[in-house]
Amino acid sequence: MEPDPNDSLERYPLRSLVTTLRTYKPPSGPFDTAGSWDQTWGVYTLAGRVATARPVGSLTLRRRVGGKDATLEVAYDKTLSGGRQKIAATLRGRADDPLATPDGWTFQIDLLDTAGKPVPHTQVRKRAAVEKGTITIRDAAETRRIAVAGPYTVNWCLFDAVQRLPREKTKPLAFTLIDHFDQPKPETTLAYRKPMTVGVAGGLTVATHAYEQFGRGNVPWVYWVDEAGRLLFVVAGLEGYVLRESKQA
Repeated sequence: MEPDPNDSLERYPLRSLVTTLRTYKPPSGPFDTAGSWDQTWGVYTLAGRVATARPVGSLTLRRRVGGKDATLEVAYDKTLSGGRQKIAATLRGRADDPLATPDGWTFQIDLLDTAGKPVPHTQVRKRAAVEKGTITIRDAAETRRIAVAGPYTVNWCLFDAVQRLPREKTKPLAFTLIDHFDQPKPETTLAYRKPMTVGVAGGLTVATHAYEQFGRGNVPWVYWVDEAGRLLFVVAGLEGYVLRESKQA
């Protein structure tokens, strides 16, 4: 029997998705990560035994570039024990920013019961704008201001950013993470880890490059991109993401 290339991943969080990787067929061919694209990842829960990793939802990002600007549309849909959580957002910023930093965004969060009906008093509708180092977040009830010194970005924007980073050792990026669109978490870093060969379906392997993100108040995140820059896998604590579809728009 041929050795499993993923056996060497025991100390890496990608090991949590090993059963999924054995049947995974990654996309191939060139891909312009700096252009407009649509990508969808399956969302997996990694709680319990490795063998129980299972899809519980999806994450879709739609990136659109117009001149020097870009928009990123986020659609997250996850099954919960008592229903579903749905998140939708639109973020706007410069197309070439290394952290895909947005200068304004809107987002909404909905919790649905098992019948697909909204759970009362759980809806979130907010918008954010950034000016002179201050993020102003508004909803129907209040206005909140967050002072941010230096670089920052929203967590979902990093799914875009890592695809455009150099696939080699460079100086780590330091920034404030705006988690869940409105929770500042300073002293976050994103750095290149190493190249890695990952076993996939049919006994084949795919060459990837791993990046790791650390910061206060957040679990470590690890991202794996292929040679074309496509983000194939992400592991963040007990949640994992596996790329299902990737296409230019």
